[in-house]
Amino acid sequence: MNNPCIRCGKPRIDGKTWKEKTTNSFIIHTQTICPDKECQKLVDKATADRIAKNALMIKNKADAKLAREKVLADSKIAAAG
Repeated sequence: MNNPCIRCGKPRIDGKTWKEKTTNSFIIHTQTICPDKECQKLVDKATADRIAKNALMIKNKADAKLAREKVLADSKIAAAG
């Protein structure tokens, strides 16, 4: 299988394998890593940063939706009153 590292292009190797039980069967997961430990640390940091940024965007979107709903509810109360 050809699975190059996204940063340096070296062929990735199997790092960690584990089983997960589902309702009717087991799923075997295999995490692949870069053989260069320093490169893998940089890839892990970039992935963590991307996940954190995505979580922040989702939170900001939810906060903006709540703010819009509050403004709408306030305007309906003011119009009725």
